[in-house]
Amino acid sequence: MFRRHRRRISSHLPRHPGMIRSLLLPVLIVAATSPLVPPNAAIAGRPVLRPDDRPMLVSDDFELADGAAWDGAATLYVPDVKGRKLLAFNLRKPDQPPKTVLDSLAISGTCFQLGQLYLADNRDARILTFQPGGEIKTFAAFDSQERPNDLAVDAEGNVYTTLTRQGLVRKITPEGNQSIIANGLDSPNGIALSPSGKRLYVSSARLGVIFRIDLTGDQPSGDAAELFCQLPATTDGYKGDGMCVDRAGNLYVCGAQSVVVFDPSGDLISTLTTPQRPINVTIAGTQGRTLFVSTFGGLYQHDLSAYGVMPNRPTQPQNDDSPTSTAIPDGIRAEFNRVYAVDGKRELLMDLFVPQSNDAAKPAVIVVHGGGWINGDKTKFRALAIRLAERGYVTAAIEYRLAHEATFPAGVRDCNAATVYLRSQAKELGIDPKRIAAVGGSAGGHLVGLMAAGDDVPELKSPADRDADSSLAAAVVMAGPLEIATGPVAERSIHQRDQSNSNVWLDGNLTECPQLYHLADALEKIDASMPPTLFLCGSQDNPDRNEKARDKMNALNIPNQIVVHEGAKHGHWNRADWISQVVSDIDDFLKKHL
Repeated sequence: MFRRHRRRISSHLPRHPGMIRSLLLPVLIVAATSPLVPPNAAIAGRPVLRPDDRPMLVSDDFELADGAAWDGAATLYVPDVKGRKLLAFNLRKPDQPPKTVLDSLAISGTCFQLGQLYLADNRDARILTFQPGGEIKTFAAFDSQERPNDLAVDAEGNVYTTLTRQGLVRKITPEGNQSIIANGLDSPNGIALSPSGKRLYVSSARLGVIFRIDLTGDQPSGDAAELFCQLPATTDGYKGDGMCVDRAGNLYVCGAQSVVVFDPSGDLISTLTTPQRPINVTIAGTQGRTLFVSTFGGLYQHDLSAYGVMPNRPTQPQNDDSPTSTAIPDGIRAEFNRVYAVDGKRELLMDLFVPQSNDAAKPAVIVVHGGGWINGDKTKFRALAIRLAERGYVTAAIEYRLAHEATFPAGVRDCNAATVYLRSQAKELGIDPKRIAAVGGSAGGHLVGLMAAGDDVPELKSPADRDADSSLAAAVVMAGPLEIATGPVAERSIHQRDQSNSNVWLDGNLTECPQLYHLADALEKIDASMPPTLFLCGSQDNPDRNEKARDKMNALNIPNQIVVHEGAKHGHWNRADWISQVVSDIDDFLKKHL
């Protein structure tokens, strides 16, 4: 176990401020003379898949593979509905054969949510829950003729299932209350929720239409379904089947001969032809960018430029009281998947954790996850967000567009949009708009540094936010590099191209797009308006990483502090043996400066 001793390096002024300025001057001159991205430039989006690609076989050892589910980590659960078993594939060890985790059940659809599997038991007309390694429980039972076909589960644990023979879509709440939210549908089959959970999509097997049901406001009536889009006609008919969505809200629909992709407005944007008729789809993988397709010939996979929607983490107490628990404590109100910005058709989501007290307006903290600009999601720092909320902060764990979905500066524009949104909603959320801070780790630390130093740079804001205040009152950078146009990040982009995340994120190396590297460089943007900043890292995680930034802040008399946790490694802020100390240090700093 790591020792909890830490050393603190207090703020100090450099002995030779002029020397520091002379060292930085060449960098600043290059940045000033390099053309920046035009403020209103469109963000380069990437196609979700290439038309000439073909999926790769994972396994054909099925009697009939059906709707799979991803646990958000490294396990893919795939039911064999005719073989009456549930298989678990280890995505980190693709050469390892799958394990049978359940048998004697005719499962036609699965969904992983809140730490457990939800199963559509078609043969026995019921919905089951199953915690891996635990027992099977009946979540809902139907009339013997009402056999659930497929299902989707939202972040709160509400289950939506298609009853194909009856033409129904049924909702079951976590308390077990059942209601019909759509009836009179022709052969409802596949089902999927939008990333926000505000819209439900249902495919028709016979007609090939996809219905959309608005879940906002009051409980939808039975006739709430509206036509959303249409599968293309084929010589084999339509055969609308299983569906899934990616993080951007694109809808992947199984048809008679291919998987068809529609954008959030219903426009067809791509098609993936499969060797056999597709039955169901899900997005999973160790990086969350692999489309898994269940077909009549087995299970296939195909890499995407899009990201899958992560399952929500458990919100109820589990078997331990670990400080990394994601259970929502008493006195904290959680709201998942609130839309904080829209860029084109792309909705950006945040998870809010609001202390329930009658105190005056509270400080707020935006929590920015890491992942090298190419991986991760807003649930990654969930425990940190909850622990900070317990200290009295309104916390917002945000998603932002990652490199494979959209190139820089999309991600930092999203982060700044989150600040603008919280400030605009300060009254509703009980936030003091003058006390908004941000905390980020690793790549998220870089983004927080860029938010803090570059809030007045037009290119780092979405056009809609250009005149809005996105400034931070304080920043916490946990092991994130502020230096991008020089130093290790820049050097790796040239000399280790295959290992450079910045080459994907910035769509090129330093010599190919220097203006973007300078635009992404937070060190170059530090000036007198930089807010107080805490630098936090482990002693085994390059504590000197941001020494230049601290020296520059000291020269400008900007409050800053470094906390080094002795023996800790990269990412220790998410570890059970360190998170309490990390939260305490962040809280101490923010209390001084917010």
